[in-house]
Amino acid sequence: MKAEIMTRFSGQCCTIDDIVRFTEALSAGTPRGTVIWNVNDLVRQDKAVRIGRGVYEFAARQKWQPTIGELARSICSLLAEDFKYLDVTVTDSCILGRLMNMQPFSSVVVIETRKAAVDAVLSRLRNNGIEAYAKKDFKRLEKYITASQYVLIRPELSVNPSLPKENNVCIASIEKILVDLVCDADIYRQYQGEELQNIYQNAVSDYSVNYSQILRYAAARKRKAEVLECLRKTTEYQRVEALFLGL
Repeated sequence: MKAEIMTRFSGQCCTIDDIVRFTEALSAGTPRGTVIWNVNDLVRQDKAVRIGRGVYEFAARQKWQPTIGELARSICSLLAEDFKYLDVTVTDSCILGRLMNMQPFSSVVVIETRKAAVDAVLSRLRNNGIEAYAKKDFKRLEKYITASQYVLIRPELSVNPSLPKENNVCIASIEKILVDLVCDADIYRQYQGEELQNIYQNAVSDYSVNYSQILRYAAARKRKAEVLECLRKTTEYQRVEALFLGL
């Protein structure tokens, strides 16, 4: 069955319903669960990618590797040692350089954790010589920030599509990063305008992204319209948008 699915849909995007109809025409009575298992096995073999809920692309796509810079790595090690049971999410904007035309003159590491722990984490980082600020103070203190790389600490968001990592530290997924760039323009000011669209275009062209996850997260942050506008300007999303109607 997998060979027939690959032959029929190679290089294409389709829904699981399209695949079920195709397999039904080949062999009447094939259980839907069997079809789903075979498609998921193709995903595991990197012969297909899941680009949304029940939506697949049958082509090889590079997976986003959630890398972080030296400062973010040192922070992760510090937090894992001093706050062993505290869940944190880390976003390091330095990795966005690969998706931009013009390289940014500075970068920011954003740490998200539960609200009650923000002050403790902030104090620990400062005591370790790291230039860190609470997100609630950022607007007031921004003009005094001179470091080329600094740290912002904010209360965790209720919806957080990040990748699980060891030691209670999660690294932001590409889906989260794309939405946060729109929602937190004050933090990511140098990634706005033309560069914002460059980031979106290069991200969806070069990597496998889950559009359903992007749109759900954007809706949870009440910025779905703005994120959708960015997606619709990319050639990749234009090709598959019809598959996501109603999401």
